[in-house]
Amino acid sequence: MKTTARFALASAVAISLSSIAGGYALAAQKLTVAHSTWIGYGALYVAKEKGFFKKAGLDVDLKIIEASSDALAAMQGGQIDVVASTVDNFSLFAGNGANLSLLMALDESAGGDGIVAKNDIATVADLKGRTVGVQKGSVSQFLLAQTLDKAGLAMEDIKAIDMKSGDAGAAFVAGSIDAAVTWQPWLGKAVASGSGKILIDTKSMPGLIVDALATRSEFATENAADFKAFVRAYFEAVDFLKADPAASNEIIARNLKMSKETLEESLNDVRFFTAKDNADFFAGTASPASKLVTNAGEFYHRIGVLRGMPDGQKVVGMASELAN
Repeated sequence: MKTTARFALASAVAISLSSIAGGYALAAQKLTVAHSTWIGYGALYVAKEKGFFKKAGLDVDLKIIEASSDALAAMQGGQIDVVASTVDNFSLFAGNGANLSLLMALDESAGGDGIVAKNDIATVADLKGRTVGVQKGSVSQFLLAQTLDKAGLAMEDIKAIDMKSGDAGAAFVAGSIDAAVTWQPWLGKAVASGSGKILIDTKSMPGLIVDALATRSEFATENAADFKAFVRAYFEAVDFLKADPAASNEIIARNLKMSKETLEESLNDVRFFTAKDNADFFAGTASPASKLVTNAGEFYHRIGVLRGMPDGQKVVGMASELAN
């Protein structure tokens, strides 16, 4: 990791103190990773608590920032090193001028994201003129806009209310809006409350929502060796998650402030990528990652929320190298 003056000073102090004790110790390189409250990011906490990051020489600070736009702004400003979000969201921000590079893929939504609606809304077309809670500039908007487009509608045909996905789910359960674009556990809570039903979810949209990590392009290049170590440590955590789900679930539920029961119910709606899944996702010049970046860019440009088309190869960046 390229050492800043602050970390250089910390390292110097650490070396000085260990010298007095008769040995030398290098300070772990620090990375701050921002993410929203989504179970697909849970393996990051497993990697941290089980010591996989530490073993790789990294001091990883995991920070919850619910709005990806806020997290990406903080990353562009240098307050955050890495952001976890969806590939389509990174495509959107890259097309609007953000200089970023993907590092790795984490998971795929397989029913974890969707639209809940009141019982009298039978089809997506019935959303016309209705109030829909959706976080603009996020994966929720991407999912909603794609869904409306297939039904022959546009964002202008609904009454969109900008709110964070968790808030949208809560507002729907409270009865203050007709529909909400949200994720688990709010999809399940909406159904359990009797407030409505799941109108559509990502079980019927394979490959649409893939979560990934990204950083500033120059930061990725400067710190390639440390990110290589990060990727290896992360997939150690994924292996541990599969080998000891009980211990992993306890770590994830505690850090995301969910009950273990709620977490376990939601795990069926997410597919954690293995190291092989990650390598396959970034393999070749026409990789699934590049295609998703391009397809998302074309879609956002068509609906008028993108200034320019993102460069798929540039956004994918060094992720293919880190995967091998």
